[in-house]
Amino acid sequence: MSTNDDEARLLRSVALQNASSILMARQRAEQRQEAFLAEAQRLSHTGSFGWRVATGEIVWSDETYRIFQYDRTTTPTAECVLQRVHPEDTPQVKQAIERASQDRKDFEHECRLVMPDSSVKYVHVVAHVLHDESGGVEFVGAVMDVTERKRAAVLLAGEKRLLEMIARGDSRALVLEGACRVFEGLASGSLSSILLLDPKTNRLRHGAAPSLPITYTEAIDGLVIGPCVGSCGTAAYRAEQMIVADIATDPLWADYRDLALGHGLRACWSTPILSSTGKVLGTFAIYYRERRSPTPHERELIEQITHLASIAVEREQAEEALRQAQADLAHVSRVTTMGELTASIAHEVNQPLTAVVNNANACLDLLPKGAPNVEEVREALAEIIDDADRASAVILHVRQLAKRAPIEKSLLDLRDVVKDVLALARYESAARRVTIHTDLPEDLPSVSGDRVQLQQVLLNLVMNGMEAMNTVEESKRVLTICGRLETRGGMRAASLRVQDSGTGFKPEEMDRLFEAFYTTKPQGMGMGLAISRSIIEAHGGRLWAEPNQGPGATFLISLPSAGHAAS
Repeated sequence: MSTNDDEARLLRSVALQNASSILMARQRAEQRQEAFLAEAQRLSHTGSFGWRVATGEIVWSDETYRIFQYDRTTTPTAECVLQRVHPEDTPQVKQAIERASQDRKDFEHECRLVMPDSSVKYVHVVAHVLHDESGGVEFVGAVMDVTERKRAAVLLAGEKRLLEMIARGDSRALVLEGACRVFEGLASGSLSSILLLDPKTNRLRHGAAPSLPITYTEAIDGLVIGPCVGSCGTAAYRAEQMIVADIATDPLWADYRDLALGHGLRACWSTPILSSTGKVLGTFAIYYRERRSPTPHERELIEQITHLASIAVEREQAEEALRQAQADLAHVSRVTTMGELTASIAHEVNQPLTAVVNNANACLDLLPKGAPNVEEVREALAEIIDDADRASAVILHVRQLAKRAPIEKSLLDLRDVVKDVLALARYESAARRVTIHTDLPEDLPSVSGDRVQLQQVLLNLVMNGMEAMNTVEESKRVLTICGRLETRGGMRAASLRVQDSGTGFKPEEMDRLFEAFYTTKPQGMGMGLAISRSIIEAHGGRLWAEPNQGPGATFLISLPSAGHAAS
């Protein structure tokens, strides 16, 4: 064999080896690219697919299999897709598939998938159409799992809505129901409930349960907490989360199993609602009609909703504590005012009692003298009765003002309120040499209010007015109380003006007169006007002050007429 033949064989061998190396390198590069693509799809939760319309053939990437939770032995079909689609979204997805096969245009849609464990996914699908030389059509597209983004957006919107409701002062029941609905909107098939703990009785009371059967919520309302009282009673007792995946077998439900199963409830996870100091306020429970344990996502969602519920409950409790504190402070103010009026009260009671004694003595004097003058006896006895009634009325007014009593609104004639206050302040006005004039027209509309509280406000203004005239010469110590019918915002209202001729106040003091603890009196507490304004505002009205054109000041009360009164 010639040297040339050997060289030729050697060259062919080297060429084959080089070609093989190049091919292997290319294959390795392609495999690496495929691995990179698969990893990128996994990290971005974006799968790819191909769909040949004529044959119905569908090809999925590994990530698409993972998104739909099918194993690789499953042959992808339109039926496989529809089997996972949420029942409420199925008509929309079917319509999208039919339209794409007919129109043969790019398409895009979003829907929910229900996984084998009943959890819900949100997917966004985009597809581009390709045409081959023979006129065939194939779609190439991507399936993106947007569950986390969608849930985060829905939860954020729900949290914002609930916080706005809390800030707006919506009722606790409305806020708690909203919290339940936020969870149910993010966890398909769930039924939620909020129970509130009454610490005095250690019972759980109904807070909200928009989707649970009413007969069930009524049955568990008033549940006494304990170490083995279902999910909620136990969670509140132990102050820890209780997960019951199967009510039918869990010992915590031994006494309540028939009740729950009878209403089709199979799983219940209950989480204690805790205050900022760790105190149990109630429970947030999630029910399912099948055996279920919470997913990590559901555990996070429960934690967030429970926190929002605690904000709502603590806000309500804080407002109730504030209302109680205001009521207590108003009571202290009334008692303080009554202390200032002690001399007046003693005089008011003593006068009619003295008259009672005198008239009784007069009766005794009349009776023994021969033929008694029966008519004069009758008149004397009538005066005894009137004076005794007057004494009783004074004592009644004092007791009403001094006692701690709940607000009781009724239909009131402000002229009667003024009359009651003037009766209490009669001796005080005489001692201070103050003349009180009233101008109360017949058409002054009735108002809806608490008689004692309105008496307290008016008495405070009358006392302030008389005290402001201490340094004024006696002939000018005049206090005027005027009533008027007015229209405010298209609605009828009753107004009272208490005008004095005293020292008045400086312009810079006007904005501070109703501040708590601000006072122009040497011995004043600075609470009378602040409490008075809070009482009037609670009645849906206004209380403000104006300087007079001449000496003194005027305090004005405006209250809606009974037909337009605040509830």
